[in-house]
Amino acid sequence: MNNIFGFSLTLIAGASVGISMWPLKWARAWKWENFWFYYAIFSLIVVPFGLAFAVLPNLSNVYSSLALSEILWPLFMGVLWGFAQLGAGICVHRLGIGVAGAVLNGTGAAFGTIIPLLSLHRDALLRTSGTLIVAGVVMMLAGAAFCGWSGYLREIEARQRGGAGFGEEQAAMRQASYSARAYIFTLGIAIGSGVLSSLLNIALAYSGHIMKLAEQQGGQPSWTPFAVWPIALLGGSLANIGYAVYLLSKNKTWGNFRIGFFPEVFYPALAACLWMAGIALYSSGTTYLGSLGVSIGFAVFMITMIVSGQFTGLVTGEWRLMKPRTYISFAVGVGLLILAVLTIGLSKYFEA
Repeated sequence: MNNIFGFSLTLIAGASVGISMWPLKWARAWKWENFWFYYAIFSLIVVPFGLAFAVLPNLSNVYSSLALSEILWPLFMGVLWGFAQLGAGICVHRLGIGVAGAVLNGTGAAFGTIIPLLSLHRDALLRTSGTLIVAGVVMMLAGAAFCGWSGYLREIEARQRGGAGFGEEQAAMRQASYSARAYIFTLGIAIGSGVLSSLLNIALAYSGHIMKLAEQQGGQPSWTPFAVWPIALLGGSLANIGYAVYLLSKNKTWGNFRIGFFPEVFYPALAACLWMAGIALYSSGTTYLGSLGVSIGFAVFMITMIVSGQFTGLVTGEWRLMKPRTYISFAVGVGLLILAVLTIGLSKYFEA
């Protein structure tokens, strides 16, 4: 029964993260920087702090008992991770949810998997588990490459039609097509953001003392990572809010906040809740899966996130009017990403 419950939570978590950027396309009066300004505030400050204080008792005592170094480390990792989150937002704005999500998830999972293997468990390369992990990483990188290439083909078709492929009503999405050089640069941002995305996990990995204190204060073990998120995500908010403020001033779009504040403000708030809910449910779901959490839990979460993200891109028309061969290339890439996740998940069964 616990496995079924954990499996269900993980499914919901992946879907929640995968569709979390959908509300960006609902903006009608606000531009990307208006949306991202409030999204950063909600997702990286309001929701993490509210959730942590809601589920963890005596959290103020936990924070007051920490040494300065114990606060600065997750904060610093969060600052660096914030550039990954910012890059993800920029890429969704320019490339769409489908291409951005596939490239980000593919490169992020690949580097997040292979770097610890090479640095900490190099001897595992000679075992079946290591071979499967390397094969999965290669497939992930190939899948991301296919998705990136299909996005490039889409850009070519979009330029021929004189638009970027997003509806004019989607005010927060890019409306002008990009040159080949600009597309490659944006793809580079996606790859770099994918690599940096693992830094949030590093912040959690080196914050065991904070989680232990939260548990000693009466917090449930599955919820103790929530004590780290307010610190790490506060650091991540600096780059995101700062860049949004820069664009708001540069583009003179501060005045957009006076246009339809409601329901426009609801969209970034919803996106923030979907993203944070997915992260919270995943961390809880894997605890119910027991030994299956690191294999099946990871695979289910990643696959659901990838598929739900591509579903979002499809139903919002990111591939409308495109030639079949363009989307076939993208479908092959997504298929390789899913196969790669399954292969890496399977490797856990062959660990000594």
